[in-house]
Amino acid sequence: MTRTIAVVGSTGQQGGAVVHALLHAKGWKVRGITRNISSQKAKGLAAQGVDMVAGDIDDTKSLGVQAIFGVTNFWEHLGQGLDADAAGEKEAEQAFNIATAASQITTLEHYLFSTLPKARELSKGQRPVPHMDHKAGVDDRIRKELPDLAAKTTFVWLGWYAANMASFPLVRPFELPLSGGNWVWMQPSPADACLPICGDVKVNLGTYVRAALDHSDKSIGKYVNVRTDRMTFTEILKVWSSATGKHAQYIPVSVEAFESLWGSYGREMALQYFSGELWPDWDELDPSKMCSRADLLIADEDLVNLKGEFELLGTKLSSA
Repeated sequence: MTRTIAVVGSTGQQGGAVVHALLHAKGWKVRGITRNISSQKAKGLAAQGVDMVAGDIDDTKSLGVQAIFGVTNFWEHLGQGLDADAAGEKEAEQAFNIATAASQITTLEHYLFSTLPKARELSKGQRPVPHMDHKAGVDDRIRKELPDLAAKTTFVWLGWYAANMASFPLVRPFELPLSGGNWVWMQPSPADACLPICGDVKVNLGTYVRAALDHSDKSIGKYVNVRTDRMTFTEILKVWSSATGKHAQYIPVSVEAFESLWGSYGREMALQYFSGELWPDWDELDPSKMCSRADLLIADEDLVNLKGEFELLGTKLSSA
């Protein structure tokens, strides 16, 4: 029997990863949900066989889907001039609206929600992170207000994107003028702090979601942590240097200095690093709630780690 998965944000990075993983998977049909089906990305997916639908999850209620992947975008709201808490509240509202609509789909068997750990709780109130805490609050609302949906839900965590070092200005190293070709990586965290890294999002998220669907008896009601590596900033930079052939030094800066350079984006990124220093291993936050890679029968060779992603990115890591 062919089942259908609806992917919210199908033209985005996370949604696109899920679409491509399920598009040619045996027994699955993919319905992509996006605000603009006339965009080039939407047309490209349609040409590959994705059933593209304009609008939101409400538009699929009567269409009969068995699975939904839901994702929202805090950074979009932050970029519209909202402060971090307002952006987080708006994202959380959207996320819960998606969950509410999903709960009303009678054919639904599995809901997968892209979320994040609770920074405020994990740091005992000392190091809150708006984009993490507001999104994590939706997990609690699903359990409390939508218990029937919670009984069908897998919560998906994604760590640090390796591709950020090629595409996200706040995270990219830069060449130091008049230095003879030396580079600097300036981030708001100590050099020996660890990051949970999800590697190549385009491959790895789709691999985990497909496995969670295939092994729903293990994944439903649990958290799935999409991670390939745990590395310090120094170790990450060594891999970057190896991939680019560029000599680089890591320079830690304060939260305040990073915010002064990058504004609200910089502050939010800095707060995530600052809080995460207290809880670097997401798999150990609450092991009883975790569905492991072994549970999902995912092998190392099924994933692309940091080194592999840097090799794929090639010159994009150090191009102007």
